[in-house]
Amino acid sequence: MEQTPPRARNVVIFGETGSGKSSIINTITKNQLAKTTNDADGCTSSVQRYPVDFSGQRFVLFDTAGLGEGPAGTVPDLEVKRQLKNLLCQLISSRSPSDGIDLLVYCVSSSRMPGLNTIVQTYDMFYSRTCRKKVPIVIVITGLENEPNMESWWDENRGRFERESMHFTDHACVTALQEYPDIPDDVTHRIAESSDTLRNLLVNNCSHSN
Repeated sequence: MEQTPPRARNVVIFGETGSGKSSIINTITKNQLAKTTNDADGCTSSVQRYPVDFSGQRFVLFDTAGLGEGPAGTVPDLEVKRQLKNLLCQLISSRSPSDGIDLLVYCVSSSRMPGLNTIVQTYDMFYSRTCRKKVPIVIVITGLENEPNMESWWDENRGRFERESMHFTDHACVTALQEYPDIPDDVTHRIAESSDTLRNLLVNNCSHSN
């Protein structure tokens, strides 16, 4: 009897505007699939899905609108929260074999990091309440291309999250920069390292249900 191939792993990526959600999708896929911007206003206005294959598995990456924009932003914050909550609830409650949530990825920018209270509220709203802590959650820290040792950011800051009872299955400290002409060799190395780190993060932490 032919075995049914394992379904794609659904990975929902969320975070504040400017945190690098779309950029880490491009870093994972090694393609410019998701639209990015350097503006303070977000560039993702609705949920986008990006399928990608690596390590013998298929993943579907869900790019979501940025949290924390004011009423004049690309998508007002209340609408973003409604969209994200609806997406999570639909994936959780659906009976379709292709649905479900295998991993939540909370993206935080080291240079545009929101207040800790904001991070706690976001964590509680979507992980603790909407997903009832039944889905693995990881945190990705972006914007570390100028750090000689990107991982040192977590060593210095992890206690801030733990003191607020935020517990992540795993973490990644990365740069989501895309290569450009005359890019320094050390930054090119960190970009390649970040792609591998993010791919390993997904492979190692997605739930293993079929």
